[in-house]
Amino acid sequence: MKKIGLFDIDGVIADTGKAMIDIVQNDLNKKWVSVEDIVEYDVTKLSWLNNHEIEHLLTKFCQPEFYYYIPPMPYAAEVTDILRQKGWEIILVTARPPFLYDITLYWLKKYSIHFNSLISSRPEEKINYCVNNDKCFLVEDRGDLLLQIEEKMPQMKLFIYDQPWNRRINIGKRIKTLKEIVEVLGI
Repeated sequence: MKKIGLFDIDGVIADTGKAMIDIVQNDLNKKWVSVEDIVEYDVTKLSWLNNHEIEHLLTKFCQPEFYYYIPPMPYAAEVTDILRQKGWEIILVTARPPFLYDITLYWLKKYSIHFNSLISSRPEEKINYCVNNDKCFLVEDRGDLLLQIEEKMPQMKLFIYDQPWNRRINIGKRIKTLKEIVEVLGI
């Protein structure tokens, strides 16, 4: 049976929260804001942003340049390399729009993130790439998505990458770094 590791990119492989905070602190001059203040996945629901600031953020998220400078999460390259060496197929499934595909490939190579496939998909379609067995796992930061997948694929290992916006969800194995995946899998 094939061993498959599925990873979301933003909030799991890429530290998009930190990149967002850089914009909030520098462009919007809200120096007091930290990643811990991003308690909603949907930025339009953050009470500390007004409509103009939300529009500014959403405009930045649509600009390809934003994605060049996102830092990787700690251990992203190391963990994907270990999994690759141990025979895992690594599939990155992202909700980034198709026009960001080449930029995403560039970014993954720049940071030595190992993968077999890169798939652009709407969030609700990620389940189509999951396999309902104990030789498949998914690492995701969207709690609502993990709840849907758990219901339909109860045997699949689920890792929720700990982020302020998903702390109300208690599902799967909560991890604070990607390195914990290697420990949990006993690799």
